[in-house]
Amino acid sequence: MAHRIYETTTHDFDPVNKYIDEKARLRRTKSTWRYTKALALFLIAFGLFLILAAYAYHIFKKPHGKLVTEDRIIKSEEKIKQSFTEEISIKEKKIQDLQNEINSNPENQKLQEELEKIKKEKEALESRIKNVVYNSDAVVFEKQTIGDFTITTGFSWNTVDDLRYGKKHVDDWCYLRKSGTTLDYYYDRDGDTGQNINLNAMNLTKSQAESYRKYCSN
Repeated sequence: MAHRIYETTTHDFDPVNKYIDEKARLRRTKSTWRYTKALALFLIAFGLFLILAAYAYHIFKKPHGKLVTEDRIIKSEEKIKQSFTEEISIKEKKIQDLQNEINSNPENQKLQEELEKIKKEKEALESRIKNVVYNSDAVVFEKQTIGDFTITTGFSWNTVDDLRYGKKHVDDWCYLRKSGTTLDYYYDRDGDTGQNINLNAMNLTKSQAESYRKYCSN
């Protein structure tokens, strides 16, 4: 009986497999690199965003200079108007008091002159309070009480913005008032006959009144 001979062929695919594996590895490497690069760019962009955000926060929180330089001029429009209203009320009471005195003594020319002066001052204050609302004119009063007397210093600016941003006031004045009365003595108003009348009513000499000048804020 003849023996059959079987032939087999063996194929070596190792090189092909290695080639495929290498291709797959390269694709994975490229994919990983793309992801890594994208992540790196994202982190860089995020880092820049944080830096810019921190800088913006620093700018926002950084003091930009005092809007107003001193406590005596740190007042809102409402407080400015309130100061005017208080002064107007005082002038109204003084007008009423003078009117009563004139009714009792209608021939007193000095009282008549004083009444007209106070009325004009009241009108000026009423005009100024309108300016605060409509024209942004700004006036602030600072008061200090010493014994029976109150020393009031007034400061005025052309605009409320000038007041807010610390510009120097354009005008100032100071006066002395006896507590519980509407009697005023204005400094630097020499020659005003009403001044002497008020001093007499306040039981003060000019020298005594001048001694309070040092409490004026201007």
